[in-house]
Amino acid sequence: MIIKKYIFKDILKVQIVTLIVLLSVFLCQTVIKILGQASTGSIPIGVVSEMIIYSLPSIGFILLPMSLYVGIIVSLSRMSSDSEMVVMRSSGLSGVSFMKIGLLLALISAIATGLNCLYFMPASNQAKAALTDSSQNNPKYLPIESGKFTEFGDYTLYIHGVNDENGDKKLGQVFVIKTTKARTMNSPEYEFLSATTGHMSKDRSGTQWVVLENGSLYKSDGLSPELEKVDFNTLSIPVPYDSEEETVDDSLQSVSTIDLIRSTSYAAKIELQWRIAPIFACFIFAIMAIPLSMINPRQGKFARLGPAIILFVCYYLAILSVRNLLNSEKIPLYPGMYIVPVIFVLFVLIPLNLDKNVLIRKRKKQ
Repeated sequence: MIIKKYIFKDILKVQIVTLIVLLSVFLCQTVIKILGQASTGSIPIGVVSEMIIYSLPSIGFILLPMSLYVGIIVSLSRMSSDSEMVVMRSSGLSGVSFMKIGLLLALISAIATGLNCLYFMPASNQAKAALTDSSQNNPKYLPIESGKFTEFGDYTLYIHGVNDENGDKKLGQVFVIKTTKARTMNSPEYEFLSATTGHMSKDRSGTQWVVLENGSLYKSDGLSPELEKVDFNTLSIPVPYDSEEETVDDSLQSVSTIDLIRSTSYAAKIELQWRIAPIFACFIFAIMAIPLSMINPRQGKFARLGPAIILFVCYYLAILSVRNLLNSEKIPLYPGMYIVPVIFVLFVLIPLNLDKNVLIRKRKKQ
């Protein structure tokens, strides 16, 4: 009993450390991507931290089964390399005991993975989409600051002062430059606007506008030094929206799992299988990791790590391939992605877990 607790704690400790390390690596990539979007103005700076937090469940989609897999292999390989496994086997601990410990850890990891994939991941995707939509439609998140030039499509704005009052940005002393091509010549036309005050507004369609008040419009054809001047009381400039950066959540990633179960659509069934796939992966990887970690002490701690990584990559590539085939309707919905665990059980897990001594005795008899 004490030996089993020792093995359980050692694997769990390695699994947690692996999860933290891998989460840090993947999170750094996510942070770089989100900061890149913030630097281009696709998302506001004020929501960067929330976007990073909402990205954690999507990262855990693959890291939770992966950390279990790596934890078992690294921990038991170390025990085998340090000859601890020899002592454990001599004390009566069999391969079945290791498999029970691995399946117990797989059950715990499967519960955590299920909560993450079936609940936290769709909830975080929904919150991320709502936050993106809110930041794009909320004037206080627009990239307008005092003393800085702001690009709005064909317009370049310079605002001397910005006052944020109850979430509404009040603009003071606004200068706008617009450059367009002339119709008859290649020389550009310039429009220069100056306004004493301004503010942000949104119409019924959700389009943002910069409304300038009490100003003048100066226009040049690019050839003549003379300027045309037009005074105005109110002038509105649309804030362009990049459709490529728009988050159109039509992939059902934000739909709750209960709604996916109730739905009869083909795409919803595929998304449901995709969320369930990591739960099965926890048991597949645990059963596969036990025989891979049973090495000869002379082989070294990481002798089987290469084949283990190859099998891990093959499993997820198979899942992705089946998902693509389902999306293109080239294979039936059932068994769908569930065929991948079955194939791995028949062609990988059973051969790996067969007793080698039994095979040797059969060959001798033959």
